[in-house]
Amino acid sequence: MYDYHKLAQAVADSAWSSFVTKLEYKAQWFGKTILKIGMFEPSSKNCHVCGYYNSELTLKDREWLCPFCNTNHDRDINAAINIKQFAINNLITSGTEVRACGVILKRESSKAGCPSFK
Repeated sequence: MYDYHKLAQAVADSAWSSFVTKLEYKAQWFGKTILKIGMFEPSSKNCHVCGYYNSELTLKDREWLCPFCNTNHDRDINAAINIKQFAINNLITSGTEVRACGVILKRESSKAGCPSFK
């Protein structure tokens, strides 16, 4: 007998892979860059202002206050900012020139507002 959950997961994985492949093709076609990070990289639990790691944050917590810098975070917005900064920092440290929000960031200018993650 089939394990339908595993079959459904395989179909979903295949669809996601196909979407990413098409997205990468279109990005290359239009001269754009796709930034990717690993699924276990810092995102919602890290304060994007000071880098504090909130180990007690659970999935049901939609907002949280950083005890170090007193910044109030919406979980999703904080994660989006962290993911963007992490990807940009990885490109900068690899020596790649990055255009973000109209500003060109280079390796030697990595202190241009990009927080370090702890």
